[in-house]
Amino acid sequence: MVGLLNVGSEEIKGHEELKNSFNSLKIMNNNFKFYGYLEGNQIKDGLVDVIVTDGFTGNIALKTAEGTVNYITTEIKKIFSATIYSKLCYLFSYSVFKKVKKNIDPRKYNGGIFLGLNAPVVKSHGSADALAFFYSIKLASKILKGNLIKKIKLNFQND
Repeated sequence: MVGLLNVGSEEIKGHEELKNSFNSLKIMNNNFKFYGYLEGNQIKDGLVDVIVTDGFTGNIALKTAEGTVNYITTEIKKIFSATIYSKLCYLFSYSVFKKVKKNIDPRKYNGGIFLGLNAPVVKSHGSADALAFFYSIKLASKILKGNLIKKIKLNFQND
């Protein structure tokens, strides 16, 4: 399932390039299901497998998500280190927070895919550490093994 990132879910919203992309994806005989527009607050809802966006908007969305995760993590640390009682509460809930941290770790979602090229290109953040870079390499490997570039080309040739 593929979604197109936009400021709203209504077909009338967004700039002309976005509307044209929406109309093209809607009428194409794709080898995938087109969800339609997806808003920023729906990115992690699991409604789609792939979110299509331009580099500018995608970068803002990613950095906003990373900043939000960092803010929440910092606030939780402050709250749980404020008193002895809060430190004890943290000890009892440590395993829960460890799972949450693992699921929202931005390093696991590092790397934007550049499409329209003859080979996969995954752009990593400049601030990426070794783990984030590992996940970018893993993504590139998945793209290669799944023949994504070939499938995209075939999809566009069929129209």
